[in-house]
Amino acid sequence: MPREAPLPMHAHARYDDTTPPNTRCTSPGSCDHGNLPDDLDRYQAVLFDWDGTLVDSHPLNYRSLSTACAQWGLTLEEPFYTDRVGTSGAELITELAARSGTTVPVDDVVAASLEIIIKEVATLQPYPPVVRLAELLHHHLPLAIASGGPRRSVHAGLNATGLQRLFRHVTTGEDAPRGKPDPSLFLLASQALGVNPSRCLVYEDSSEGIQAAHAAGMQVVDVRCFRAHPVRM
Repeated sequence: MPREAPLPMHAHARYDDTTPPNTRCTSPGSCDHGNLPDDLDRYQAVLFDWDGTLVDSHPLNYRSLSTACAQWGLTLEEPFYTDRVGTSGAELITELAARSGTTVPVDDVVAASLEIIIKEVATLQPYPPVVRLAELLHHHLPLAIASGGPRRSVHAGLNATGLQRLFRHVTTGEDAPRGKPDPSLFLLASQALGVNPSRCLVYEDSSEGIQAAHAAGMQVVDVRCFRAHPVRM
C-alpha cells in the first residue's frame, strides 16, 4: 500500500534540468521522517507558497476557473491551465481571451471563480509531508505565506485546513503590484516579518515561484520532488 513521502533532508540537488541552481530538492526515498534543514541556523524565517505547496488545490482551482470561463464563452483546457500554474487567474484569463480573439470582463470572471472556490473550500487536501515540516519549523522560526492567490481564497483555505495557526503573516496577490515570477510577494512577506530576504528559506511548487524567490535573493526548496518520487511498500 502507498505511504506518505518522508520529509526532505534539504541537501543540494536538482529536481530536473529546468530547476535553477541553488534550488534544493531531494528524493523522499533518500531521507528520514521529521528532519529539519541541516543548516537551519542560517535562516530567520520560512516562507511557503500556498496552492500546490501546502495543499493540493489544482482540482478545485481548475474546476472553478474553467466553470467561470465557460460562463463567458471561454474554454479553459486543463493543459493550458497546468502550464501556467504560478501565474494569477487574471493573467491566465487575459491570455486565454487574447488567444481566443475575444474580450471578457476579467475581474468578473475571477470573482465568479473565487465564489466557487469559497463554496467548495472544504474539498482542499493538504500535502502531509509539507504540512508536517511546517509544523516542525513553526517551533523554530516565524513562518509566512506568500501566495499569488486571492486573499479570500487563501484565508478560507487556511481556516478550512486549520493551518492558519502556523503562520505569522499572509501575503497574497492583492498585496503585490505583480505576480510571480516577480519577487514582490516574497519581498513583501520578508518585510512583514522584519527579516532580510537573504535569511529566508522558501518552499515552492512552480517554476514561476522558484524564479520569484531567487529574484528576491532567497534559497528555495522545490516541493515537487515530494510527489515525483512516490514511496511504496
